[in-house]
Amino acid sequence: MRAGIRRPPPSGRETWSRSTWSVRGIWPAGREGAVQAGRAVNKAARAGDAPAALEAQSRFRILCAHRRGDYGVSTWNTRVEGWLAAAVEGFDPSTRWYVGRPVLVTANDHELRLYNGDAGVAVADGDRVRVAFERRGGVLTVSQARLEAVETLYAMTIHKAQGSQVGTAAVLLPAPESRILTRELLYTAVTRAQERLLLVGLEATIREAVARPVARVSGLRERLWDKRG
Repeated sequence: MRAGIRRPPPSGRETWSRSTWSVRGIWPAGREGAVQAGRAVNKAARAGDAPAALEAQSRFRILCAHRRGDYGVSTWNTRVEGWLAAAVEGFDPSTRWYVGRPVLVTANDHELRLYNGDAGVAVADGDRVRVAFERRGGVLTVSQARLEAVETLYAMTIHKAQGSQVGTAAVLLPAPESRILTRELLYTAVTRAQERLLLVGLEATIREAVARPVARVSGLRERLWDKRG
């Protein structure tokens, strides 16, 4: 796994404060990853190719510690939709069930065989929209009308990401005063990345979390700090 970590000067519109890292400095890679994955999802979903849409969806994801606020899931889901609207011809997130919408199931539905944490994509099926989910190497499709407990999935909480992995994980850590900032949170976040990690947060906060003695994070310090690019 490659780790993308750096400390740019605190300038530009998208900054936390003068004492923190700048999102702008590292975020071109994050925006590029989100747009590339979103474009591939959208193309496959329009073509009705559910397996390809699901594969593309798993290439990139933003992970947040919080649900709300400037660095929360809601904000970043909306932001990515805006990026895609500007970059992908025909992309229109103004309706709830637009083709290419990635979704996360938030409650178990045993009748549909869908469970909390399942990820899916809305795909074209003739003149209808159905939502595709991976099932043991195959694909389960469900009418969007039957789905109630779902939310958009360009970004998700680190907590919800437990048990899943993506090609590139872009992790937005909370401010150091956040009560949920723990070594377990950091470990869970960085181990969601299969190929590449983009980690954004206070350097002092990251170092402090990594330095705490937890058996499960053996070697994490070296992986994060010796591979800075």
